[in-house]
Amino acid sequence: MKTRYFAAAALFAALSVSCKGDYEAIPETSGTVTLSVSLGGPLTKVLRGNSDTADMSFHNAQIFVYNNAGKLEAKSGPVTRQDGIELSVIAGTKTIWALVNAPQLDLGIGSSETPEAKVSLLSDNTPASLVMSGCKLNEPVGSDKNVSVQVKHIAAKVVLDKIVRQFTDANLSEVPMKLKKIYMSNVAADCSYGCDGYTPAQWNCKMGVLSSPAENAALLLDDGLDADLDEGDEYNTAHTFYVYPNPTAADSESDSWCERKTRLVLECDYNGRTAYYPVTIKGAGIERNKVYHISELALKRPGSVKPDSKEPQVSSDVTCTFDITVADWETETPYTEEF
Repeated sequence: MKTRYFAAAALFAALSVSCKGDYEAIPETSGTVTLSVSLGGPLTKVLRGNSDTADMSFHNAQIFVYNNAGKLEAKSGPVTRQDGIELSVIAGTKTIWALVNAPQLDLGIGSSETPEAKVSLLSDNTPASLVMSGCKLNEPVGSDKNVSVQVKHIAAKVVLDKIVRQFTDANLSEVPMKLKKIYMSNVAADCSYGCDGYTPAQWNCKMGVLSSPAENAALLLDDGLDADLDEGDEYNTAHTFYVYPNPTAADSESDSWCERKTRLVLECDYNGRTAYYPVTIKGAGIERNKVYHISELALKRPGSVKPDSKEPQVSSDVTCTFDITVADWETETPYTEEF
């Protein structure tokens, strides 16, 4: 029994390897078998909330199967099911790629091109149709077989739950303020389907400057809010945004564009002036399929005049306008006095 156990463990270790590792290849044969692919991962999990799973929606899938030589052997084309996607392949060791909710990828049979290096655009996404990808490496297929390929969102999600105004300077607490917009800045707008090691070539909302119309507004911008932010008040409407991975480790607040960290920006009307609250998303970088959750954003001071920097602070001067009315003398009831 021990001999069989060690032999099975050795075989499992030989087959469970990384993309760059060695593996025990099953020789290609002349016979064909049926490979049935199902998709697992975010499609079966609720990340957004029990009553709102729109960003988990499945619309279509594409499957690509590569042989031992790294050549594309079979592909499904866009299909509208996520389980039991059948392809006829020659028995052997396969690498299987799956794309979900992505534009059709035109790869020719026999090609060495894989989805790993192909570019996905942020504009390929909507909040209800997010692009996902996944890969199953070095899968032995000696006979008809069912295989599950885990897919993950390429995008990351940023969620802001609550804003509260808690100015530390009591003299500024009465200055009127309204929340006008919430949006994402310094957003990478492209990524490879493989994601690892990709440097973004396209960016949206550089340094917090919104184009008109805003790029990928459905993913990155909530505007027209016009909500009062009085001292001590809580703004409890949740806002959700979707951004592509940003691997930038070193931040910058330079007025000249360079790659920098992704931020969430509050744009407010502060006593008639535009004030910004740029909040840098924490972490070494924005990673795919991660949720960056800001449960509470406490505003302790007036915002900045710049959407990509906390300084300089917007002026807190209060401008008062008033009229002076001269009233008539008020007449009291006459009375007599005795001494």
